[in-house]
Amino acid sequence: VISEMPTSPMVSVYALVKAGSATEGKFLGSGISHFLEHMLFKGTHKRKVGEIAAQIQAVGGSINASTSMDYTIYTLTVPFESFDVALDILSDMLMNSVMDEKEVNRERDVILGEMRLHNDNPESKLHELVFQTVYTRHPYRHPVIGYPSLFKKITHKDIIEYYQKYYAPNNIVFSVAGNIKTEKVLPKIQKAFKDFERQSDIPRNIAQEPQQISSRRFVEEYPTDLARLAMSFTSIPLLHEDLYVLDVIANVLGSGRSSRLYLDLYKKKALVHRIFSYNYTPVDRGFFQVYALLDGEKVEPAIVEILKQIELIKTEGITAQELKKAKRQVLSEHIFSNQQAEQVAYAQAIDEAYTGDFRFSQKYVEGINKVTLKDIQKIAQKYLKTSSLSTVILKPKKKDVVIKKKDKQKTMGEIKKYILANGLTVLLREDHTFPLVAMRLMGNGGTRQENIENNGISQLMASLWTKGTESQTAKQIAEKAEDLGMRISSYSGRNSFGMDIEFLSEDINTGWDLLADLVKHPTFPEEEMGKVKLQMKTALRQRDDDIFKFTAQALKEEVFSDHPFRLDTNGTESSLNKINREDVMQFYHQLAVPKNMVLTIFGDIEAKKTLEEIKKRLGSLKPSDVVLKNHAVKVIQSPREKTLYLDKEQAVVMFGFQGVSIKNKDRYGIEVLSSILGSSFSGRLFGRIREEMGQAYTLGGSFIPGMDTGFIYLYVLTSSENVQKVKELVSDEIKKIQKKGVDEKELADIKTYLKGNFKAGYETNSLLSFTSGLNELYGLGFNNYQKYDENINRVTRKDIQNLAKKYLDLRTKVVVTTLPFKDKVKAHE
Repeated sequence: VISEMPTSPMVSVYALVKAGSATEGKFLGSGISHFLEHMLFKGTHKRKVGEIAAQIQAVGGSINASTSMDYTIYTLTVPFESFDVALDILSDMLMNSVMDEKEVNRERDVILGEMRLHNDNPESKLHELVFQTVYTRHPYRHPVIGYPSLFKKITHKDIIEYYQKYYAPNNIVFSVAGNIKTEKVLPKIQKAFKDFERQSDIPRNIAQEPQQISSRRFVEEYPTDLARLAMSFTSIPLLHEDLYVLDVIANVLGSGRSSRLYLDLYKKKALVHRIFSYNYTPVDRGFFQVYALLDGEKVEPAIVEILKQIELIKTEGITAQELKKAKRQVLSEHIFSNQQAEQVAYAQAIDEAYTGDFRFSQKYVEGINKVTLKDIQKIAQKYLKTSSLSTVILKPKKKDVVIKKKDKQKTMGEIKKYILANGLTVLLREDHTFPLVAMRLMGNGGTRQENIENNGISQLMASLWTKGTESQTAKQIAEKAEDLGMRISSYSGRNSFGMDIEFLSEDINTGWDLLADLVKHPTFPEEEMGKVKLQMKTALRQRDDDIFKFTAQALKEEVFSDHPFRLDTNGTESSLNKINREDVMQFYHQLAVPKNMVLTIFGDIEAKKTLEEIKKRLGSLKPSDVVLKNHAVKVIQSPREKTLYLDKEQAVVMFGFQGVSIKNKDRYGIEVLSSILGSSFSGRLFGRIREEMGQAYTLGGSFIPGMDTGFIYLYVLTSSENVQKVKELVSDEIKKIQKKGVDEKELADIKTYLKGNFKAGYETNSLLSFTSGLNELYGLGFNNYQKYDENINRVTRKDIQNLAKKYLDLRTKVVVTTLPFKDKVKAHE
């Protein structure tokens, strides 16, 4: 299946194999499909272990794979001129993987580590329990990753047998989307697979789930502060005539901030922290689910209110306005999801494999548009019955000991820059490829302008920004946006804050009105503040439930003991309690001034007309000076180590170092250096720890530059018994680069990978507007992204060695380790 996207700089090459956890036959429950997915990266007859990922990175691409219940999919995205490389690699993997026995045994240990990580994630645990409760006979009840006892029994011979049986051309959909010509790539695909011989068809002989005739309920305790609730009604498979109506019901009930569940349970009754609904339709029968994140004591009241809302739809239906809004959202989402090559390649692969029509997603919009008000009640009554309901609750475990963390191509115009008389910088770009417009307003701010007392005020301000104006309530804004399928959001980071509005170009006048109203007349309503604060406190609790985020925060606090870089954007419970509405209003009016902001408008616009509209609507903003805080960084003089504990099965080791600011000439070299060490597919840590020793499933590293300083970190998730060894190996790899540097090919490959990855980061107007807008805001110039390749290319082998000595000095390293709580108990014993 091939889709031409002439304006995209990329091409995505996907292969969907109709082999997932539900098709494993005599290996059912073992996770062999997922095991095989890992093995396809372990070399072919002409590519050694590690070369597949390295070669893709060497052309600036990315490669990944995932296994589900019905399929396994391999995904490659590269700059379009490297299509031949992607095709050669993917076809080689599908036809010629070697399945070396030593690699099979080594990867087995890696996947066992992944299983431990899976058990440490409350969302993954809930997902597993839902499927075990909804399905009693169908293979969907088994986890994709498999059961450890069955997984350990998979032999080298089993892997080869499964590969030879399922990885056949008549069981694969090959999908391509991007800046290519069909007449040029199709012969290449035919040639690549000319020796791929058809095998016997594999019938889908799967035990079907019997009709559920009574409600089910399953409750399990888990080491978490928050409860998770999933209410699942058995529904339909993908190819069913009721698909469209159930999807509309899910949209009206729980999609967006003007949905019924959000308005009632979140806004009105404050029973949940997050809630949504969706209609899950795999190949065989799926389910209609309502999900909620909430406090444990509110689970039962929430269940009652959710059932009330469902009953209202069954007895009264929905309004014409709600139906119109749902249809509009489907249309806009469809257009948004067709901007990137990888999105198109994925959708058409799934559509072809399981509907027989690679354009099914496009026709889906037509099906939604045919839904009537009369259909809604009828279908709700048919499927949303208590007799077909499975309720799963993952509730907080009662703890004897609680360890709390301290608060701490079509025609595309060039980007054009204008500065209004009041000082507002405006960036405009015409691009008529899609009927979409992306508006972004951003200003200097974020945690860099906070202190420990008002930490979180920038995020609080950003979150409240869209919650009301002098003429519109939060509900009215949400309804207006969702009625038109608009995307409206706000953010606050380390160095900036901003607001994004994306919409169909036919709605540009509404977009103008909304932007101007939110900028000029925000009210930051008192009645919304408590809800937003609760959301932020919930995010803090979730952070401390995630071993990676928990450790990363502790690491930043150690590396930047006196600098705002250490601050969490969500603040602390203590600081949030101190902030009032007047504080937020004052913070906004200090920073939301024309000279401190950049407005970007990219997409299906007329630049000249757009500039006049900006002057008319925002030109009246009063010019005013803003004084931004700058911060010195206390240099670390000696190594620091800290050990923490969480109720998890995994352990994590994190190394941290102080880096440089966004304007420092060393930033590009440090980015290359951190990728050489921490690239998640072919970095040195990956090669040494995961490939050689199988001691970790997740590892990596990165460099985050800021306005005053930067943050370099390396991390490894492993088992507690391997922590000390991992520390030694990370230090050893750093020393090797300091002493011997890197070879020319390794440097060239990682440079190409970074350049390709960066290019993919501005494939859409929305992404490009964010990149260029921030660069302009930070004083780098809106076109700085165009210099990225040049800056990366300038980095030499000698630079890498010198930078490693300068910035990865082990005499000033900071190491934070988080161990399972049971290890602390053992130590005390």
